[in-house]
Amino acid sequence: MPSSPPRQLRSVGAKPSRALYLCSMSSQRFTLALRELDPSDWRLFERLCSEFLSVEFPSLRTMAAPMGDKGRDAQLFVPTEAVKTAFQYSVAEDWEAKINRTAARLAETMPETTELVYCTNQVIGPAGDALVERFRKNRKIALDIRDRSWFVERENSHEQRQIAAEELAKRVVDPFLSRKGITSRTATALSEDDSRLALLHLGLEGYDAETDRNLTKSSFEALALAALHGSSAEKAVSRENIVSAVKQFVPSDNASQVEAHIDGALRRLSAKNGRVKFLAKTDEYHLAFVEQVRHREAQADFVANELQLQDELTDAIIKLGLAVPDDACVALAANLREGVERVLFNRGEAFARAVRTSVMSQLDVDEVLYVLTAQGISVEPLSKAAAAEVMFSVLEDPSRSTQAHLNRLADAYTLFAFLRQTPDVQKVVLSIFSDGEIWLDSTIVLPLLVETLLEDEAERHYTVLLRAAVDAGFRLYVTEGIIEEIERHLNRSLTFARTESSEWRSGVPFVYAGFALSGRSRGELFDWLSEFRGRVSPEEDISEYLEEEFNIRTRNLTAEADAAPQELRGAIQEVWMEAHERRRQRSDRADMGVEIANRLVAHDVENSVGVIMLRSRAARSGTGYQQWWLTLDRIAFSLREALKDRLSGQAPQSPALSPDFLVQLLRLGPLRTAVEREQRVALPFVTALSRYDSIPKELIELADETRRRYEGQSERVVRRRVRDALNEMRWKEGPEARGGVKAVEARVKARLQAQAERLS
Repeated sequence: MPSSPPRQLRSVGAKPSRALYLCSMSSQRFTLALRELDPSDWRLFERLCSEFLSVEFPSLRTMAAPMGDKGRDAQLFVPTEAVKTAFQYSVAEDWEAKINRTAARLAETMPETTELVYCTNQVIGPAGDALVERFRKNRKIALDIRDRSWFVERENSHEQRQIAAEELAKRVVDPFLSRKGITSRTATALSEDDSRLALLHLGLEGYDAETDRNLTKSSFEALALAALHGSSAEKAVSRENIVSAVKQFVPSDNASQVEAHIDGALRRLSAKNGRVKFLAKTDEYHLAFVEQVRHREAQADFVANELQLQDELTDAIIKLGLAVPDDACVALAANLREGVERVLFNRGEAFARAVRTSVMSQLDVDEVLYVLTAQGISVEPLSKAAAAEVMFSVLEDPSRSTQAHLNRLADAYTLFAFLRQTPDVQKVVLSIFSDGEIWLDSTIVLPLLVETLLEDEAERHYTVLLRAAVDAGFRLYVTEGIIEEIERHLNRSLTFARTESSEWRSGVPFVYAGFALSGRSRGELFDWLSEFRGRVSPEEDISEYLEEEFNIRTRNLTAEADAAPQELRGAIQEVWMEAHERRRQRSDRADMGVEIANRLVAHDVENSVGVIMLRSRAARSGTGYQQWWLTLDRIAFSLREALKDRLSGQAPQSPALSPDFLVQLLRLGPLRTAVEREQRVALPFVTALSRYDSIPKELIELADETRRRYEGQSERVVRRRVRDALNEMRWKEGPEARGGVKAVEARVKARLQAQAERLS
């Protein structure tokens, strides 16, 4: 979406000039300019510092000279005494070493210095506090560190600073906001510059989530603005060229319809006081001046968010504890950002395809690893599995700003995929189911219980998702069979808590893994589980809790499943029996006996067959079924393929709905305005459960040992110590800690082989 209009200067009398209007921008372009300064740009930074500081220090004298500056870039002129205040300007990344070298040089050349003002484009903040204190105690010098934040906060405090900031942004930022520059930094999953520009503007314009704005109209406006990228009164673009550019991205089988959409977009954009100016004499268009300013700021914001994503990937690499050099780490993070873009591209296409076919999948580490392998993205010195772990960890738990950026990118890639199928995006989206009934699998309900342990409600991904679904009008159900699975799992977790880890012969139960990672002790588990069920009628208690807390009602599907054709029910039962038999062979399910497996099969058959039968009796609207089974089980998503060889007739569509699809639907679908704004903003980007998946018993033992080590301290401190120790160990172990790398790699290789066979 476009950024807010630039702020007007507070001037008395005269109207602000065009140059000063440019300077009244928000700080994103300036922030980006400071961040992107190279060592070779030291002269630009020195000039900026002089302009900023002279407002505060009128007697500032720049000291740069061919014969040397004696360790300072500027000083304050005081006629009656020796110079005591020195200034150093630097773009060096190793700021602490630079400050110490400056102080050592000043001790030789200007020993009476009592104050050093260090100006830098780096972000330092509280990290410089210790150095400031050492300078005060040991050197008797008051060190004043003015980092990037200091400059950004004061950008609009004085006209002179505004002009200096704008001049730096022009020199540093604007070159890569040009057509050539911006396409080298955005939408790297797309190969052509025109496509990258289109994706960028779809992300910038998007749609107004607060209204029912037509997606077709907003998409064509974004494409028209992409065609006008960089235009001005001196560089107008003809209607013919705009039409030609936009037609690249939409089907051309109905050229008149596409041209009508383009003309409509241009009319809306060029209306009185609009964002685009129309030159009737030449039939040309160009961005209005105000829009040019807004575009530059919005694009700078977009690029800054891309770099923030790259920074978070860098931080994740560092957490792995590998000896990756700083320069290699930055290059690696850039490659992984390209991998993230490719994941978003794939997910956008998958969502558009699922709307058409009702076949969907869930994003997980397998998918990320597949992207890295299939696209040949270099991740050295990491293994592909470790690189996938880094990417997925950021996708699963990004910062708030990066989450918003990822959602915006995901929506842009999805709209891009829709436009390649049809020009009428609105019609397609409206055909998606807009309400209905959703049955929940235990793989969805158990996370709801675990998430009650999270203090930050924004981290409760499944809670946010299901509450948003209820806001949008969906009705949520569980069967008594799923309630039974939940109760048995909670009981299994309690049994694990009362058993020595060395004596436990199976995997750590999911709920206990989440409980342990919250830092709590084994002895607290019983009281926590009492929130959900009591001793007398635990299943009834769980059912009541789910309805009261999450509006999830209990409703069986046994009658529907029993009424299914015998061939269909038998085939589906066979699929689930084979799946659970394979699971029984795994070491982490060593305690699953035949009787338990048979109960699980019965529950899966009831849900899958029951929802299929409900669908067969209900009228289907467009591409949208009204009944779904929300699950993370891989078998559910591949059910139709598994049934093709088992049924004499056509296999029904799988009733499985992935949480990722539901998230995207709630952000982009017809009921997006029904979702409370807070819920919509907090919708997670990824709804996977890697943080609790296949946690090894060694981590539980580490949690117990850490708790013993800090016994006697406050419970809050102990819990934090346990969480920190577990998270650090999980990162060091990487994906191997989950015991799934070989299986994941085998699945990826199988997919690549199948893909090659399809293409041959």
